[in-house]
Parts: sequence; structure tokens; C-alpha cells
Amino acid sequence: MDFQTMMQTRRSCRAYLDKSVSREDLMKIVEAGRLTPSACNSQPWHFIVVDSPEGKEKMCDALLLENGRTGCPWRSQVPAFIALCEVEANVIPFVKEYYGTKQRFAPGDVGAACMNMCHQAMELGLDTCILGVTWQQKMREYFGIPEDAQVRMVIAVGYADPAAPVQNKVRKPLEEVCGFNRW
Repeated sequence: MDFQTMMQTRRSCRAYLDKSVSREDLMKIVEAGRLTPSACNSQPWHFIVVDSPEGKEKMCDALLLENGRTGCPWRSQVPAFIALCEVEANVIPFVKEYYGTKQRFAPGDVGAACMNMCHQAMELGLDTCILGVTWQQKMREYFGIPEDAQVRMVIAVGYADPAAPVQNKVRKPLEEVCGFNRW
């Protein structure tokens, strides 16, 4: 499948088959994240693959906030999760001097790694959904994440249930989001 077709057909999957994802495929997905370019080659990430029954139970709990809300009510169906953590970026001194932080580019770098991982999953015949709402303290407790790291997102990974309804992809028109040489 060419890249434009992939972009037109990729969707956020919210209904999964009860079918496990192989460790080999999960490692290929993580490798796509590891190979992602980053500012100053800082590689400000750490990936946690969660595929054991106990780990998935903990992840499901960490995706439920204190008030009982969740952005992932279907979380118990997900065969595997990959947490993307932002860690300290090792950038050239000028970046910290100019922006006042070493982390200026880290969120974008982690986001780029996330999309590379989602595209790799798609190439492997897997579907994904990017989850942004997590209970940070539970994530730290359950998965041994140090205090100086932040879970930025979690990727749900599995095989889409073909019986689930598929919504058409709706995007703003290109001319509304792009300009040449000016806004």
C-alpha cells in the first residue's frame, strides 16, 4: 500500500478481536519508534510494551481517571498496549539557553515516534488507537516509571473487529489548512 493510501485509510480502532499480537510484531512496532528522527538526536523516549494479562489489567486501571472517566471505555478488549514516555532530552546547549528548557522539542519527537509506530502496525495488518488520557501516578506505580519521565500517550494495538462500524474519515479541506508563502 502506498503512503497516501495508508494515510487515507488509517483509522483509530476502538473494537478489537480477541486475538493476541505477537511479540515479534510488537518489537517491529517499537523499532519503528526507536528509529524515528529527533531534535539533536536526543531520542527523548522510553517505550513500555504491555501484553501480559496482569499488565493489561493494570493498564486498564491506569486509563481510568480518579473521577471514573476514561477516553477508552473499550480498553479491556485491547490485546496489547505500548506506553510512550518522554524522558530528558539531551540537546545542544543553545536550545536550553534560547527556550529555557531542554524539552522544547521532546513532545513533538515523541509524537513523531508514535505515528511511525502506528504506521508500522498498519503495515503489519494491525490497527491502533492513540490514547492521551492516563492516570500518571498509577502508570508510575504499575510500570516502574521514574518521576522525571511522563507518559505522553499510549497506543492500543490489535486486530480490528471487522463487524464494528467504520466511520468515514472527515478532514478539513486542504485549502483551509495550508497556505503557500503566507497564512
